[in-house]
Amino acid sequence: MYTRTPSTGSSQWSGVSDAPSTPSHAPRSIQYGQFPNTPRTPNTPLTPLSPGSPDFCAPRHGASHSVAYGLMTPPDSPDKISRGQADFHPVLDMRGKPVVFDLRQGLLVNNQVASMPAIHHSVNRMVINIGGFYNIEIVSRGVPTMYDFVTQLGQALQSPVDARSTRLSLLGRKCVCVGLTLRSLDRGVAYCDLHLRNSA
Repeated sequence: MYTRTPSTGSSQWSGVSDAPSTPSHAPRSIQYGQFPNTPRTPNTPLTPLSPGSPDFCAPRHGASHSVAYGLMTPPDSPDKISRGQADFHPVLDMRGKPVVFDLRQGLLVNNQVASMPAIHHSVNRMVINIGGFYNIEIVSRGVPTMYDFVTQLGQALQSPVDARSTRLSLLGRKCVCVGLTLRSLDRGVAYCDLHLRNSA
């Protein structure tokens, strides 16, 4: 995951290493841009967040997080609408009540949410248009989890465009995520839109 580090004049995000956590060897932080190349699994241990944390995202109890396998249907198909299934995890789905967060600070989720599917379709790749500016990709061996979404989004936004700019800096003040919508599905790929609004 990536989290905010204590205030040092600028926001920094960090992830959790693959090293196991034991009393004598606590997980070390990995600064943005230094995430391991090996794929993570939904069972990778993560640093838990307490309910008192300002960005703690409590798991939505009672919500269905099952992934429908088999023949995929377009997002606007009558069968899809009749089932009433959300396209994304409730934290992300703009059709519900998503968590609004600043891309400069990142999205913090707890262990339970991190292991849940980010999208409720049988895909292993999400192509996400960021506010009409550019596309990024979230890739996984299976259905991308919330952990995959959070970490790979952070990596993509911090990738340099030139010597002085990153993808994140290109957004300017329009850097607050208000949710995702699904545009289409095609051969294991979900084409999505991440909607933005101006920061305060």
